[in-house]
Amino acid sequence: MDSGVVSPEAPIRPAAESGMTMAFQPIVDIVGGRVYAYEAVLRGPNGESTAQIFAMLEPESRGDFDRRCAAAAVRWAMAAGLGATTARLCIPVYAPGTSVPGEPMITAARIGKQCGLIPERMIFALHGYQNLPGAQLADIIHRSSKMGSLTTFVGLGQDQAGLGACARYAPNSVKLDEDLVNGIASSWSRRLVLEDLTPRIRKLGIKILASGVDSEAVFTRLRSFGIYHVQGDHVGPPEVGALPPPILRRAAA
Repeated sequence: MDSGVVSPEAPIRPAAESGMTMAFQPIVDIVGGRVYAYEAVLRGPNGESTAQIFAMLEPESRGDFDRRCAAAAVRWAMAAGLGATTARLCIPVYAPGTSVPGEPMITAARIGKQCGLIPERMIFALHGYQNLPGAQLADIIHRSSKMGSLTTFVGLGQDQAGLGACARYAPNSVKLDEDLVNGIASSWSRRLVLEDLTPRIRKLGIKILASGVDSEAVFTRLRSFGIYHVQGDHVGPPEVGALPPPILRRAAA
């Protein structure tokens, strides 16, 4: 697969010769009634997710593609008007264990300097953090913190794998696994998992983000657990090349 479509130097446009697009989806603070961050969402020509695109790449190409995606996310977000908002930019990092730890962060900060987006408004969402050696994960967290950026660990789910890493390396936030979130309205066992998991995360001083909010029933259950930073099609679907306004559903603090 051609990874040049999201080159840092490429013109900002929603689609190129490969047919890839960059969309943005809001993460909403329902207590404050505002967009906490917009997450960059890469899609393939046939609707492939970023994870599916990465799976099609050769392992040695993934780090460079991650860097290019980070650069494109900054450029396209600023072109869409992020600078005129108070929202942060959430940048997924799918290959954090590259030869140069934190390279997508460094690239994003460089492009941000060119575009007018300071590192303090960036959140780096680390996928696969559970599989990284401790020293490497610590280095990535340190680099992000030194830049002034935030980090979030993505995919904490029913088996609670990765909770130990959260305790040891202290990311700013954790994003719950989508399957866990969108199943809590219908699954008693998943509600029990979340009931156990939520206070343990809060005890660590870590913000909880819930993606996969696909219905009012899920949204209501999350509020009952005191989870107020939410993302999903029920709150606001992603939109290509634009920063869509969310469907705000305020909650009492």
